[in-house]
Amino acid sequence: MSESQAIIHAIQPVRQMQLKNWRETFDMAVVYDSPAHRMLRDGETRIILFRSGVICFFGAGPALQARVIAKAQAAFQPIAEPQAEEIALQLGDRDGMGKDVVMLREWEDERIFLVALRLAQSLALELHEEAVENLLETTMNLLSEVTRSGRLPGRKGGYLRFLASTSATRTEILSRLAVLDNPDVVWETPGLALLSRELSADLELTSRFRALDEKLDAIREGLEVIIVASRHKRETLLEWIIIILITVELLVMLLGHLP
Repeated sequence: MSESQAIIHAIQPVRQMQLKNWRETFDMAVVYDSPAHRMLRDGETRIILFRSGVICFFGAGPALQARVIAKAQAAFQPIAEPQAEEIALQLGDRDGMGKDVVMLREWEDERIFLVALRLAQSLALELHEEAVENLLETTMNLLSEVTRSGRLPGRKGGYLRFLASTSATRTEILSRLAVLDNPDVVWETPGLALLSRELSADLELTSRFRALDEKLDAIREGLEVIIVASRHKRETLLEWIIIILITVELLVMLLGHLP
């Protein structure tokens, strides 16, 4: 890392981190600590851990990065193929986006944390985008099967669990990523509001979140159609059973009156 340029590396080696119960500091000083994130510092080196499972490194060597990632994967559910992103930083006379680089007035914890947070949100969104695409594909296949055969594959309980998983995904995005919210550091540090908006726009966080939300709505609506159809099919079957039973009873009565 030069005096005027640096890079923040971000990787998501685990699905989530319970920071409240995992007190690991890697022998570094704690700058920020909350259930949502933990920022650690040793000289010019910073490590930022996020509840979403993303870890950001600033000025950290390969050995330290490998040690942190290994400990996180030992403590939480690892991801088979972790995604990674990085963003270039450069000192300048203002805080904001430059051409393929984030301009910062100085290497302060607040500024580095804000950039790391937005980068971590972008990376975590990628994992959710993939998961939602899979949910959407499964829903479309179910609807296609109903349209083709007029029958509902599987059991209703499976659809209910699937519907619950889409709601859980939306809740996870809202609670763990907080994409549409500014972090407290923005309000506490003058001049960071513009940087926060520019980072969100450059990484397309708001538009990506809304696209995910719309897909989750489409999935939920599709599954509700399937569940209603399942209920209607079961009610229709029950009606036919009642008709058959009544018919059988009438036949028995008629046969009983025959000579």
